[in-house]
Amino acid sequence: MITQTELSSRAALCRQLAQREPNSKVYWLAEAEHWLRLLRQPIHLERTGREDDPLEQFLVRIEKRSGP
Repeated sequence: MITQTELSSRAALCRQLAQREPNSKVYWLAEAEHWLRLLRQPIHLERTGREDDPLEQFLVRIEKRSGP
């Protein structure tokens, strides 16, 4: 899973590359915008119910700890 910090870092790197590579500036600025859009989107974690899903495994452990 990509964190918001990593998304922001990727966008910053693309902006730096746009400055360093003028011939590819449009590409790098578009790529930076892509990462920024992902950064602005809310993250929705949905339960899958699958035993091999790491999120499910984590949630089951949390439920066991907080249970009676």
